[in-house]
Amino acid sequence: MTTPRRRADAVNLIGQPLTRREDPPLLTGRGQYVDDFAPAGTLHAFFVRSPLAHARIASVDAEEARQAEGVHAVFTAEDLAAQGVGALPGGEGLPPGALNPSFLALARDKVLWAGQPVALVVADTPERAADAAEFVVTDYDDLPAVTAPLDAAADDAPLLHEDTPGNVAFRKRLTAGDADAAFRDAAYTVSQRMTSQRIAPVAMEPRGVLAYPAEDGRLEIRLPTQRAHGARNWLAKILGLKPDQIHLMTGDVGGGFGAKGPLYPDQVAVIAAARALGRPVKWIEERSESFTATTHGRDQVADLELAADSGGNIIAMRGTVHASMGAYYTPNGPGSLLGRLGPMLPQAYRLEHFDVELVGVFANTTPIGPYRGAGRPEAAYFTERLVDMLAREMNADPAELRRRNFIPPAAFPYTTVTGLTYETGDYHAGLDLLQEKFNTDSPERLRLTPPGQLIGRGIATFVEPGGIVPKAPGPDGTIGDKATVTVDPDGKVTVAVGTSGHGQGHETAFAQLAADLLEVAYDDVTVVFGDTDTAPFGYGTFGSRSLAAGGTAIYNACQEALDSARRVDAPMPVAEAAARLGGISATGSSGAPPETYASGAYGCEVAVDPDTGHVTLLRVIAVDDCGVLVNPLLVEGQVHGAVAQGVGQALTEQVGYDENGQPMSASLMDYAVPFAATLPHIESYSVVTPSTLNPLGVKGMGESGTIGVTPAVVNAVMDALARYGIRHLDMPLTAEKVWTAIHESRVHPVPEG
Repeated sequence: MTTPRRRADAVNLIGQPLTRREDPPLLTGRGQYVDDFAPAGTLHAFFVRSPLAHARIASVDAEEARQAEGVHAVFTAEDLAAQGVGALPGGEGLPPGALNPSFLALARDKVLWAGQPVALVVADTPERAADAAEFVVTDYDDLPAVTAPLDAAADDAPLLHEDTPGNVAFRKRLTAGDADAAFRDAAYTVSQRMTSQRIAPVAMEPRGVLAYPAEDGRLEIRLPTQRAHGARNWLAKILGLKPDQIHLMTGDVGGGFGAKGPLYPDQVAVIAAARALGRPVKWIEERSESFTATTHGRDQVADLELAADSGGNIIAMRGTVHASMGAYYTPNGPGSLLGRLGPMLPQAYRLEHFDVELVGVFANTTPIGPYRGAGRPEAAYFTERLVDMLAREMNADPAELRRRNFIPPAAFPYTTVTGLTYETGDYHAGLDLLQEKFNTDSPERLRLTPPGQLIGRGIATFVEPGGIVPKAPGPDGTIGDKATVTVDPDGKVTVAVGTSGHGQGHETAFAQLAADLLEVAYDDVTVVFGDTDTAPFGYGTFGSRSLAAGGTAIYNACQEALDSARRVDAPMPVAEAAARLGGISATGSSGAPPETYASGAYGCEVAVDPDTGHVTLLRVIAVDDCGVLVNPLLVEGQVHGAVAQGVGQALTEQVGYDENGQPMSASLMDYAVPFAATLPHIESYSVVTPSTLNPLGVKGMGESGTIGVTPAVVNAVMDALARYGIRHLDMPLTAEKVWTAIHESRVHPVPEG
């Protein structure tokens, strides 16, 4: 394939900060979310959920509920089994010997977390369905519950899944070199138990589903998911259908953050109910329901050590990471630990010796799924906290210690001690730019700093893998995301792609990319995704993959379209060639390239009030290297959103349970997401080292803010508290936790100010 020379009068769109074309309809109330659809005769679903975290189901009596006004059906596990509804997909990428228990749409025999669906009521209004659910009588035999990963892994812990040896779901050990010998010979060592606490995604739009039999005999499903084709294929297997018997549409999706990637038991139950009744059935999750029914993220405990020689070279890491899976696997839940957290612990450093065991554990909690970063924020947090502790142990400057141990630019492509190959990078350049900006004072910082405060600065550097292409083949037997580009005789262009957006700006970036490559007007390009009838196969949107994978597919489709035009006349514009040919249609694939590796350096300055423990963010500086920037404005938007979520984990957010497994943060009254006022102006900058793994030179970056800012904030707070002799506090760094630590310490210095 040859690429035609670019016309002299062509407008360069790649690299331009175009505003999002998605926003006007959303901001003017013209969005098309699942709850905006109600076909004639739509019925409404409501779930009976377990009030207990661990119990045997003695009986479920739904007869009175079935007789309630407006009720059309009540479904239990036995009813779904009679329809032939199978189990949900289990964990993927598990090591040999791993447990993989069956996960049913409605609980049978036992419930394993508070909020697990037990029965489904379908009525003619949402209110009648909710009222009738009160008449479903479920008798439980209460059992002891266990919610913390380390407690659940103990030999004497209450057993969740019958006929298994314990709650340890899997173990995998990553080793290289001789870590024990390196620690014996090390001049400096640090060790710490650290927790990356359980947090909730809190997307603006809760989950939902609408399913109904179509006139053509297929099952039509409106499902706000990040993986349209994946969800369709999973559903086909569960329901005993062929994929082409299901038409799935995502519509507009009000945020996902990983939590709308899995297929859920409640969604499967609603779809099964629609098939059984031959009527449209809709279910919309309530916000309070989402805190127990939608997957959570993080929930790991790391016991890790870091070693350095007398020259300040970091030489070894060892330890154990326990990660909760919740009560059951989601498909990508284990991968957050096995494929992300563990392998990414070396980060940007030249480690030679490594010995870390990864332990997945079942517990009586909501299942764990991917949450923005999915293993990468945790890896960066654990490693960057250890590096800061090591700097303090050595009495070294934290930035200089990092710089001394970075992989040098000339070493790329570089294979890490855990076997990952970083294609390109310049970590020194990112840190240099961060320090340059940090050394330039901010007027806002002076305005935000009240007198008498403890001032702290923290930095964190990180590496972010992205652009993953799963190795499972698509319907045509080949691996890769697909895209089609159609140029109509009038010059209008339609781009259809298998990866779909839920707030990132896909429609803008993909139109921008196609218009630039085809040398057509940006406004003449329409982008289609999120519909299994009109969009070609794709693996979905997750893991910072859309531009590297979907964008590459679009690039290749555009090149095919240009080749078609060139066969008419080498210098002929594609629109003119399409007019002569009666239209041009081309298909492209991402293929299966290795992952890209973006990087970043983040810095934070904080003020800690010693009288209240309150932490005020004074500055947040983000330096990202995501390769070539197709749209800098979209990149900055991604940084802002991810930073907000990363700050939330560092300072305020936590899903908690009591000793009986009851959720203690089941509403936004109890779960503290950050407010706009929590954040100062976010200073966002870029360095660029293009990827060599795709024709666009792009790397993923949708999750960089959650990876970089969390350890930077915590390092800054620990810097402020160092004068009290406080070495480490686990997140979230709430005012109460910080105040308690200050007043339990024995050192009381005079605050700055």
